[in-house]
Amino acid sequence: MYIQSGGLVTIFNHKKGKFDYFRSMQFIVFITVATVSIFLVFLFSKLLNDTYNEKAIDQKVESVESQCGWLANQVVGVNFLIDDSSNSISTQTNELAASLNGRIIIIKSNYKIIKDTTTDFQDKFFISESLSQVMNGEKKHMVTTRGENMEIMIPIKSSNKKDSRILGAVIATVSLKDMNQVARNLTVRRNMLLVAFMICSISFALVLSYMMTKDFGKIKKDLDFIAAGHEDEQIRNVAFTEVNDLVTLFNEILAKSQILESSRQEFVSNVSHELKTPMTSMKVLADSLLQQGDQVPAELYREFMGDMVKEIDRENIIISDLLSLVKLDKKAAKLEITNININELLEVILKRLKPIAEQRNIELILESFRPVSADIDEVKLTLALSNLIENGIKYNQDNGWVRVSLNADHKFLYIKVADSGVGIPEDCQDQVFERFYRVDKARSRDTGGTGLGLAITKNCVLLHNGEIKIYSKLGEGTTFTVRIPLKYQVQGGSNDK
Repeated sequence: MYIQSGGLVTIFNHKKGKFDYFRSMQFIVFITVATVSIFLVFLFSKLLNDTYNEKAIDQKVESVESQCGWLANQVVGVNFLIDDSSNSISTQTNELAASLNGRIIIIKSNYKIIKDTTTDFQDKFFISESLSQVMNGEKKHMVTTRGENMEIMIPIKSSNKKDSRILGAVIATVSLKDMNQVARNLTVRRNMLLVAFMICSISFALVLSYMMTKDFGKIKKDLDFIAAGHEDEQIRNVAFTEVNDLVTLFNEILAKSQILESSRQEFVSNVSHELKTPMTSMKVLADSLLQQGDQVPAELYREFMGDMVKEIDRENIIISDLLSLVKLDKKAAKLEITNININELLEVILKRLKPIAEQRNIELILESFRPVSADIDEVKLTLALSNLIENGIKYNQDNGWVRVSLNADHKFLYIKVADSGVGIPEDCQDQVFERFYRVDKARSRDTGGTGLGLAITKNCVLLHNGEIKIYSKLGEGTTFTVRIPLKYQVQGGSNDK
């Protein structure tokens, strides 16, 4: 169990016995922001402190080298006669050592000490690897730090520009106690500021984690409310634009889900009504026969029984269409994909529907612009195209026409079914593919339609990853256009070949 101070965040919910993911997210945001903030503050303070120390040492070395260089020029000028009474180089050397709070040693090129401000090592010899590198010109200077002291070696060169010989060396040992004390004081102050910044960082992390996750808390609350059975509600808008965009998308999904639920309820109601109507008609006919008694003419029996057979046939048609619609559900349908000649397929469909068209003297016209073959489920696409052409015949005028055209490009096939029929009002065109929807209910019942044909057609086209569109004007006919890929490809959620 993780607990943020003050009980603000509790990742494990004891009452429900499960993890509270919203609180865990808030905790993760807090830990991340706090850790990053503290790390950045610590890194910045350390970088600042190290930069100061390096700068202070560089300035110290530069200052000592400058003063030792001046001293080296003075020594060359008196030809290393430092203790000569005619000059004050020895006194100046002592004063320089005192000002540096350190020690100065002057050495000739033979490694003999001619001046040591601290000891009486004059006329003795001093040899070291560092001094040899300076004397030999391998190093322009040598800086060595030992504890709280720093040793700086610089060469003494000839004053003659044409003569670049190294005549000796100046070794200055200076104390770093004062500089180190300043650095320690700065470190103490840095640490105090670091603690203050850490407190500010933690406070900032608390506020930021709350601000970043409070919108998710509102969303979770609304989702819990919706999950409790209030499906008609929506998630409230929140402050952050990015999160608000997600809320908008989710509300759109909820709205579509509500529309789907309304459509489902309406579908159930329509199915009940459509199935109940033939049953009611048959019951009325049967009751009428029973009320006639035993003296009913045979002709009346035959008439009533014929009407009952028609109602049973109508019931069978509705049930068959419903079963077809269920089988064509995109999640459940299985396609038997084969490469089919679409030109021949349309010829077969028109040949089969020609007797129906001839009853009203409607001309069926097929226009093929090129040979077309495509990967399709022959049974399902035949059902879809038959529904479109049969609708063009049923909802047409006597002596009219239905024109079917076929074309293709390198990727899609295009089928257009146009008729000279009654047309569809513009406000009804978006609904014609809905189940049981009829533009003219009375006319549809007269023609034997169930209101499922176009819904079945659309499902068949969608199963083939295609699309269908409608263009119609009242009194001027209707045109359906179908576009289907020539090569069938399995998409997410679709079934394999």
